[in-house]
Amino acid sequence: MKRLFFAFSVLLLTVNAFATFVAVLETGADGIAKDSVPFLDRQYLTNVLREQAVKELPAKENFTIMTRENILQMLPPGKAIEDCEGSCLVETGKNIAADYICQARVGRFGTSLTLSAELYETAGNKLIASFNGRGQNVEELLVLIENKSHEFFNSIREMTQPAETSAPVDLPKADKVNVERKIDDKVSKVGESVPANVDASAATPSKKGIHWVPFSISAVATVTGVVLAVVGNSKAKSESEKKPASQDEYNKRHDDIGTYQTMRAVGIGVAIAGGIGVGLSFAF
Repeated sequence: MKRLFFAFSVLLLTVNAFATFVAVLETGADGIAKDSVPFLDRQYLTNVLREQAVKELPAKENFTIMTRENILQMLPPGKAIEDCEGSCLVETGKNIAADYICQARVGRFGTSLTLSAELYETAGNKLIASFNGRGQNVEELLVLIENKSHEFFNSIREMTQPAETSAPVDLPKADKVNVERKIDDKVSKVGESVPANVDASAATPSKKGIHWVPFSISAVATVTGVVLAVVGNSKAKSESEKKPASQDEYNKRHDDIGTYQTMRAVGIGVAIAGGIGVGLSFAF
């Protein structure tokens, strides 16, 4: 049991060795909503949505909420951040090395203001969460964001962290007694099956030691994967902080970031496989 626990711990440490980057883009506006909700009001809605992301996905749980400055630096020349939506969101997320990216948009329905928000996983181009609502003014849209953010951002936690182990089922007292009797009967039968002239210690299987060959290979794989992931992550972040002076520089940086993100993904995969191998070397 201790060895299995150790194997599981190694796997968790390997998986959680790298931060998950989340980007919150500026709140956009559609149609006449641009006049009804000015830029400064939309910017405040963005600030609140980003604040909720920090609250729901704290740094102590290995999440990093990207700043407005980091995001602005990575946009193509002449493109406004609030103009992105749909596939552009995913593309922007890849450009800035974000694992997840989201944006809210303000619109109108009848006499009401509307707010819709979408959250994408950039690696798989998948929409993983969204919410919609409406209100008579910006203050009501603000309340909508505060009420919906927990479930909205919790979808990232569910995808990046292992599920909690379910609590043990509490059996009724009568059932507990029956289970204990069955266990006692099985133990008695096992004891009776061992001949009296046989040493009890001989009937007990010996504990296995560490399998050094697979352990060594797995350890090397873990270290190699961690190095690849750290280097790829560092270079992707470094490229994301550069501001392109032309479209050619933007395209080159986009390709470099994609290469480094691939290096990071491969490194994480190798590190996870190596971590599993190290744990199994102790467990069996």
